[in-house]
Amino acid sequence: MPPKKSKAKVARKLVATQAQFAALESRLAALDKEYAAVQAAAGQLVAELLKGAAAKAKTASSTTTRTQKVQVGKKVASTKGKPGRKPGVRVGKKVAAAKGKPGPKPGTRAGTKATAAKAKPGSKPKVQVTRKSTAPRQTVESVVISLLKANKKPMAFTEIMATIQKKKLIKTKSTNFANVLRRTISTSSKIKRVARGTYRA
Repeated sequence: MPPKKSKAKVARKLVATQAQFAALESRLAALDKEYAAVQAAAGQLVAELLKGAAAKAKTASSTTTRTQKVQVGKKVASTKGKPGRKPGVRVGKKVAAAKGKPGPKPGTRAGTKATAAKAKPGSKPKVQVTRKSTAPRQTVESVVISLLKANKKPMAFTEIMATIQKKKLIKTKSTNFANVLRRTISTSSKIKRVARGTYRA
């Protein structure tokens, strides 16, 4: 008798689990349908948003091109309608000078006198000041080359150093000017080495 009862219990449990499995399968199918519907709705929304963005971009581009055309047309109309001086032509005294009237050149004494005479009383005449051309800055290499060319004979390094210090040809704040001079002479392409410690230009 006990084995029959245990078999009945197992059969009941099996039926119950099969019913639960069937319910879960039906629930899963319903969820799959809902998920497919959500995906379709999302795709439609994305497509509508893309269409709206494309339409806005087209309208914006058309409005910008229209406004540019209108502005250009207005500028052309204003230039055609309003009378004015021709482009590239200077007005006043410069036009008279360009037409061939003789006059003093700017920067000369006659020019400054003429401008002073034409200026209003009480106003100071403008005087053009010419800047003095600054002499090119001497370098250690240029000083050594000029010294060698002036001597017309090869000079030793100690002689070059002594001549520069004696005549004060170079102003320097270097604590080891001999090293600077030696490096300049050795790296220069214009100063040639005749013998050890002797150089010519």
